[in-house]
Amino acid sequence: MLSATEKHSRLAVLGTVIFYMVVAISMTLLNKSVLSSTPMPVFLLFCQSSIAVCLLGVENALGPFKTPKFDINIARELVPLTFVNVLGLIFNNACLQYVDASFHQVARGLVLPFTIIVTIIVLHHYPSPLALMAALVVTFGFFSGVLFDPNHASSAASASVAGSAKHSSLGIAFGAMSSVSSACHAVLIKRGLQTVSNSPIGLSYYNNILSTIALIPLLIVSGELPGVLKLIRSPEAATFYQGAGLTGIFGFLISLASFMSIKVTSPVTHMISSAARGVLQTILAVYIFGDVMSHGRIISIFLIVSGSMLYVYAKNEDAKRSSSSTSSSIPLSAQDYDQTSDPKALESGDLHAIHRDKEDREGYR
Repeated sequence: MLSATEKHSRLAVLGTVIFYMVVAISMTLLNKSVLSSTPMPVFLLFCQSSIAVCLLGVENALGPFKTPKFDINIARELVPLTFVNVLGLIFNNACLQYVDASFHQVARGLVLPFTIIVTIIVLHHYPSPLALMAALVVTFGFFSGVLFDPNHASSAASASVAGSAKHSSLGIAFGAMSSVSSACHAVLIKRGLQTVSNSPIGLSYYNNILSTIALIPLLIVSGELPGVLKLIRSPEAATFYQGAGLTGIFGFLISLASFMSIKVTSPVTHMISSAARGVLQTILAVYIFGDVMSHGRIISIFLIVSGSMLYVYAKNEDAKRSSSSTSSSIPLSAQDYDQTSDPKALESGDLHAIHRDKEDREGYR
């Protein structure tokens, strides 16, 4: 059976990789720019989610993908997924406002270790020794950045919000909470896809509608509502809405880019593009915001990228062994191989799909 890369032309793969990298880097840098001038992560997320709902409606009317008719029963089943997703995005934005853009991937460096822990506890899926070693390298990378980087908010954009080392450490705490949320999201998203008949555009449709609704009370709980009311009456409102609108458009595009990247590219290609994206994002953050790259931060980013690529290699080897051992019974499809070895599949929940498929083959209930 053909692999994902054999099914698509090199031009399609290259175009998808470039599109994903441009959109992902732009989204992070734009969010950082908006949050440095107006530190209201929940309201920014509310604006972005609302814009995504509008764009999905336009895409439904004019584009090739059609969103499903809103069903309240389906929406109820997706509430846990939406809750975890909203928390993860809020923590992610809160992390980004307190630390440098170049330090953001370090602050969220525990996504892989936490995802492995969650899959062990919830799914009873145990990784190989090499995969555990890769997670350990990533963990070392996280702590080397936290402990040996003298200032996590070195740029003026970060210092204007963080103000002190205490608040900079708060950004690391938000990054860790965002990592935990991403790990829990990995377990829930497969069930969410099954609820909407495995339609990514349908899941995005429900998720953005429910997220927009959920963010309204969270605006009050977060304490941002007085600041929002003040912002609406201030001269800076137009600037904020322009930034929020632009990031909302890129937020919609990054969903499409992620789906296209996993569908068109191979896991190794995706991991290499993600690593390159991290490096380019760091360089641009230094150029745009004036981030200071300490030796601790450089070593941390190197370890996190290296550990992530080692994890991809470990999952590829696991998939090859699994494929050869099951060739006499029910072989793994190309889709199984790609999802099992794709690091992004950990965050999108595809690992759960593979685990359930394995249980079905073995007759386990």
